[in-house]
Amino acid sequence: MKKKLLVILAVSLTPILSLSVVAFAAGGEVAEKEVDLAQDTGQAWLERIAALTGEPLEWIEARLTAPQVYCDLKGQPNAYMFAMEKEGKVVGHVLVGSSSYGYPVFEAGDAAPVSIPSPDKVKSILERDLGLKVEEIGEPTRLLYLGFGHLFAIYKVDQQEVAVNQIFEFATPASNLKAAMPSPEDYKAAKKATREAKPELLGSSGYNSLLMYYYCESRRCYCGPASGVSIGRYYRDHCGYDDLPSPNSYMYDRLRFEMGVPTTPGNYGPAFISMTEDCPSHYNNFSYVNDWIVTGGDYWNRVADIDNGWPIALESPHFYYPDAPTPPHWIAIRGYQYPRGEIQHAIRCTDSYTQQSSLWVDWDHIGWQPLFTVTIKD
Repeated sequence: MKKKLLVILAVSLTPILSLSVVAFAAGGEVAEKEVDLAQDTGQAWLERIAALTGEPLEWIEARLTAPQVYCDLKGQPNAYMFAMEKEGKVVGHVLVGSSSYGYPVFEAGDAAPVSIPSPDKVKSILERDLGLKVEEIGEPTRLLYLGFGHLFAIYKVDQQEVAVNQIFEFATPASNLKAAMPSPEDYKAAKKATREAKPELLGSSGYNSLLMYYYCESRRCYCGPASGVSIGRYYRDHCGYDDLPSPNSYMYDRLRFEMGVPTTPGNYGPAFISMTEDCPSHYNNFSYVNDWIVTGGDYWNRVADIDNGWPIALESPHFYYPDAPTPPHWIAIRGYQYPRGEIQHAIRCTDSYTQQSSLWVDWDHIGWQPLFTVTIKD
């Protein structure tokens, strides 16, 4: 699924604008002021990141526009999606949390904002996943943001509500939906835990990013082995492990064979080690650390890993919906950032499925998830 496209604003953002007007009509003037504050926060974040990293080059002097309003399961706005626009083209997106979360930047990436599926696409998904044959489908009644990767468009079909995931394109009854993100109270507690885990660094700031990029080829884009390729070619191309499999397609095929699909936490690390040991030089100094549960304070362990040059595989929450048996989703962590005088902690990732090399995710927002850190014994 090709997400990373630079598209003309007038074409790509028309459905976004129409939904924003509906949301504002329901929320009134206060909602418009909140979106303005969220946009100001996202713009300030974008300018800091662009100045700090210098890439993607398209982000430098980009502006946020075209707000898309997302709600929680109770129908309350909880996040605002903005397109990054530069010279009339979309060069990325920023997702900012609502006032109840304190306007954090939940996510930002170099892909365009996720689109509202076309009517024909929605009808096809509903028939495939739910056995519903619909002759006509209208606009979604609302959009839901339930956590990383959990963006849904809600439709009324035959007196019931159905949800279509905007990223992974599956359908499920809306009654099956569950939040995969912390409540505002739990989120603030996680931020507090992250901050207090390293109180001596409160007055400092930090940033580091490894040279990693997403991998995705036709018929080779399962997220588990694809993120493994991102990590493997980092070691091969930048760390002196020249005999790790090349071309990348061969490495992918080897990892997919070892990992299986869907890729589960238990076989990610062993599959990667097997790949390194089976290469011509039989590297046996690779290892991995398996963290089954990570919390706010574990952020600083990830900082140390990146500083050691060790990238990380992160499994985002499972999509356990009865009518949508989708696999867990893997991304690769390649960097981190924490700004001076602030308490937000971001990780920089590659996401092969959405074809993003610069994906920033708020650490305190992603919840408890399995992690694998590929390490070097020597």
